[in-house]
This record gives sequence, C-alpha cells and structure tokens, in this order.
Amino acid sequence: MEGLCGHHIYYDVGLSEDLDSVAGPLCRLIESLTTPSPRLYVRVNTFRVSVGEYLDILRASGLSFYVDEDIPEAIWTPVEGPFGIPLYDKLVVADKRASESVLMGSDLYAPGVLEAGNVRRGDLVTVVSPRRAPVGSGIAVVDWGEARISRRGLFVKITNPAYKAPKVSELPGSGELVYGQAITSMYVARLLDPKPGEVIVDMTAAPGGKVSHVAQLVGPKARVIAIDRPSKVAKLKETLSKLGLHWVEVVGGDSRYASELLGSIAGRVDAVLVDPPCTDIGVVPKVEDYKSYKDSVNASEYQKQFVREAYRLLKPGGRLVYSTCTLTDVENEAVVEYALNIGFKLEDYEVKSSRGKKGDYGIRFTPHRDRTPGFFISLKLVK
Repeated sequence: MEGLCGHHIYYDVGLSEDLDSVAGPLCRLIESLTTPSPRLYVRVNTFRVSVGEYLDILRASGLSFYVDEDIPEAIWTPVEGPFGIPLYDKLVVADKRASESVLMGSDLYAPGVLEAGNVRRGDLVTVVSPRRAPVGSGIAVVDWGEARISRRGLFVKITNPAYKAPKVSELPGSGELVYGQAITSMYVARLLDPKPGEVIVDMTAAPGGKVSHVAQLVGPKARVIAIDRPSKVAKLKETLSKLGLHWVEVVGGDSRYASELLGSIAGRVDAVLVDPPCTDIGVVPKVEDYKSYKDSVNASEYQKQFVREAYRLLKPGGRLVYSTCTLTDVENEAVVEYALNIGFKLEDYEVKSSRGKKGDYGIRFTPHRDRTPGFFISLKLVK
C-alpha cells in the first residue's frame, strides 16, 4: 500500500498480513519497519566455545548478554533508544545503507556519502538519509573535498546515533567465537534439524550465517555443502574457516543448476536449505524503501527456480526448508504452493517458538507483532 503512515516507505506488493482493517494495522507494520528490533542478537559458535564460557568473556569485558528463550546458542543484549539527534547547520547526506548503519551507531565512511557541501574537518554535522531524515550526528574527521576525491576512510565519527547497541565486529572473538545473526534466521537451521551422516546442501549460502549454523549443530559427521556465486566463494570460505568449520565444502556456481554442479550426488541429498534473493521487506531498520508488485512477482519467479532444483537434488523422503526475509505472500506462501505442485509434500510438525505465527504453509515473523525482523520459514517440505 502506497503513501500511508507518513514514512518514506512505499509498498504496492500485497503484504501478507492478517488485517481486520487495512490502514491501522498496516501503519503499525510500516512503523515497525523503521525501527530496530529491541534486542541485538549474536550466535555463539558452540563448536569453539560454550555459551556459558562466552558469556563469562563478555562479562569480563563489561558487557551484559542474555540467553534466548528458544534457541540456546542465541544470546542478546538490549538496543537502547531512540535518542534525540542534535540538529546542526551542516548536513551530510548518506545513502540508504549507510544511513541505516548510522541509525544504529556505526560511523560514516566516505563511500556511503552522497553530499556534504562545504563540511570541513572538526565540523559538527547532522547525518541525514537521502530523503533528509536525521539518523545521527557527529564530527567530521576530514574535509569533504579530500574525502570526495579519495572515497575512502572514515568521514564522520558518530557521537549521537538514534539507537545504541554494541558493534558485533567489536565483540570479543567476533567472527570466530560469535557470529552476528538475526534471531529469525537462526530458526532455519533448527527447523532443518540436521543429523549425523546426512548430506546437506545450502543452495544460497553466502554470507554464511545459516550454513555455518547447520554445520555447528551437526558437526563434521555430516557432509555439508555450501553453494553460491563464484564471486562470493573466497569470502564464504574465509568466514567458515574463521569459525573453525573447515569440513564445509564450498562450491562456486549458479545453484539454479546445482544438480549439474554436484553431479553424482544429485538425487541423493538428505536436506536442502533455500534462502533465495527476495524483496527484503522484513529487514529492519529502514530509513526508506520502495517495492512494487512487479518486484515481488519477479522475485517469486526467480525463487521458484531454486525450489525446482532443490527437488532434483533431494532423495525420496528428503526435506527442504525454504525461507525469506520478506513479507509478501507471492514470495512466501505462493512459492510453497509451487513446491507442492511440483511434487513436494507438506508434513506438519510442532514448532516450539515463543514468537512467530504458524500458518498452513509456514511460520511467519512480523516486526510489529513479534518485535523481530520480518521473516518467513516454510514448514516441513518433503520430496
């Protein structure tokens, strides 16, 4: 729905929500997309360290984290805010992605700057989104003329963000002992329920959150294969190596043709994970967004190609978990319907979750109801 609620967020995609009336509930949903979740989550890498040991490490660093109610390797700390942002005469316009990072307390680097006028080193500045919504303020560390030419390095040290939370990259052992991941995403590996001796394929593995979680849960007694585009292979291997998950096999290629990439094991895979590119409507916080129904339909047709190839990979009785970080039914329930039409069967089972709403085809998380990022995970699809 377009132009409601006073936000720079415009959707004409058929948001799938159990709305008794449109405007009020939809505005609550859109409002929730502009704010972060109240908890910052990370996943403890229990292959290297126990949750208790890591919590002790955090306490020694003066940080307080808590164990999640549902997922024992998930820990969280409160996100503080919103705070008032000082408005200075000099404005720095950041792009959408950089604005959303500044909103959460990250510093602003030169590549994320769109405009900065005559800002000079030492100036107090307000950072705004492309549509001029304030997201934070701070101090310029170099002249804009210099930063504009180099397009490198720190430009504004943020002192007053709208929200505050620890930076995951600065946590002890970040990338080795702990991995930044949304709580909704962590349900995927748990629902997949990997077992020793299985062959498990993540068809869209980069940046590595879900496949590393699967490997962490099952250990090296399963064969875990991560597929993504060749351009993402080096970074994916680096991520898995830092986590100590050396046995995960990384394959570069277009996973819409995974049966060709994997050759002899096609038709013999026990479990497949598909989290394909989507319209990302559930990702929070947003400073602005625009999605059309055409965007969602195009994404859905693309997503179905991965599901079709997953069917070719799986052995009879093998299982697929399909997930997205968007909220449209055409990219979620309609894709599950497509999976059923090509031969998958939907086997119901109990979902133990203190959040999310279970429907006929999956469990759906929405920011305004669950206070999490928006997310969808299919239930048990079996070949």
